[in-house]
Amino acid sequence: MHSDFKVGSQITDIPSNRNQRRLAVLLALFISALSVAALPFGTKILPSFEPFLPILISWFIFGDLLTAFILFSQFRASGVPSLLVISCTYLYIGIITALHILTFPGVFSEEGMLGANNQSAGWLWIFWHGGFPAGILIYLYVGIRYPQPLESKKDISFYTAIGLFLTFLSAFLSFEFATDGADHMPRIIDVGSYRSILDLGIGPVLGGLNLLVMALVLLRFRTRSVLHLWIAIALLALFLDTLLTVFAGTRYSLGWYLARVNSVISATVVLCSAVSEVNRLFIRLSDQHKQLLESGRKLEKANEELLRLSSLDGLTEIPNRRRLDEIISWELVFPEERQTPLSLLILDVDCFKAYNDHYGHLGGDHVLKKIARTISAEVKPYFGFAARYGGEEFAVLLSGLDVQGTFAVAERIRTAVERLEIMHAGSASGGKVTISIGGHCLAPFQGVDQDELIYLADQCLYEAKDAGRNCCIIKGWSRESGGMRSVGS
Repeated sequence: MHSDFKVGSQITDIPSNRNQRRLAVLLALFISALSVAALPFGTKILPSFEPFLPILISWFIFGDLLTAFILFSQFRASGVPSLLVISCTYLYIGIITALHILTFPGVFSEEGMLGANNQSAGWLWIFWHGGFPAGILIYLYVGIRYPQPLESKKDISFYTAIGLFLTFLSAFLSFEFATDGADHMPRIIDVGSYRSILDLGIGPVLGGLNLLVMALVLLRFRTRSVLHLWIAIALLALFLDTLLTVFAGTRYSLGWYLARVNSVISATVVLCSAVSEVNRLFIRLSDQHKQLLESGRKLEKANEELLRLSSLDGLTEIPNRRRLDEIISWELVFPEERQTPLSLLILDVDCFKAYNDHYGHLGGDHVLKKIARTISAEVKPYFGFAARYGGEEFAVLLSGLDVQGTFAVAERIRTAVERLEIMHAGSASGGKVTISIGGHCLAPFQGVDQDELIYLADQCLYEAKDAGRNCCIIKGWSRESGGMRSVGS
């Protein structure tokens, strides 16, 4: 399960893996080889395709603005100042690219829109290709100078406002220079040719700046981080874009078309890497969510099993004394709401110590298990609750039966145990295992506490033993007389 995936606290911390580094190297070699190979043929004019530039620029704008949004979201989440810088860099490039296409001659109008002249689009192209490496340079500086994240939301909001203000101000001043200030600067486009950009030294400066910043990124971060790995590729692609553009010298040439391809790569590699990391993170979170759900189901099942085991007697596997106390307490807590009689039986295996002495404790355990199963089976038709009370004693809780009905159930249990025909050499009751039962029946709405009910049933059990064992004595409320009655066998 994605063994090479590691999680960082923010996008700058996500480490690159071997496959990503291999892909980056292959892409860098491919675009470099293709661009260098095309240089001798860069001036060759190809068929013009008028929608080509608007389509590509639209993609540039989309890619830059979406990348800015993703990186800005990372800044809002982490508070790392350098992330604000790089998100503002992409925002600036997105704005400049949009202004570049709007002012480009022959796209939306003959001279370009927004009061542009025939030099405006060229200068905006320069700000585009110089603004990105300049922004990355500032990003590197801020990362070194201010490595600690902002701690408060107030600070994050404050610096966000400053960053957005400076970005839009920079874009506005760049546009003003490209439109109104270009008249006072040397001409960089002459009859559709970009050769002056090379002759004036602007092209080499832009290319050198992109290469320099790329080297600084690699020197600072090497290829350890996914973000910085692809920023380096974006800078390389922008350098090759500049190289092909200035050497091609004119629109719709082979070099110009390939330069636009490099522009696409420069504008989208960071976006693609961010989306890829989000997708990989989603896959990992999905896997972990499934594991969490499975762990939750296993834990719930284990808790249910633990609860069941904590309520069961380990030997007989019927409810234990703890569970019996809970049920009795619940039945007695609101006597004014109990509209039916409630009976408690306490059952004791006759002469059980003598059985253990004669047959051993393993034999005694076997007897207790058989008696427990028998009691549970006999009270089940009456929705009774059977539990091991302790040692050789058991208890049964019955609802809805008066003293006569309770006695009938008690007799049913006693005779069922007797019919098991378990040999007992030390028994005074015919040489087989028997039980004595005492019980008490509470009238509807009768209020007693748990200890008192157990005491009343226990007293009846003592009477049954004193009467010779293997018998039942039940006392309590009778439906026929409406009062107290004693029934015994």
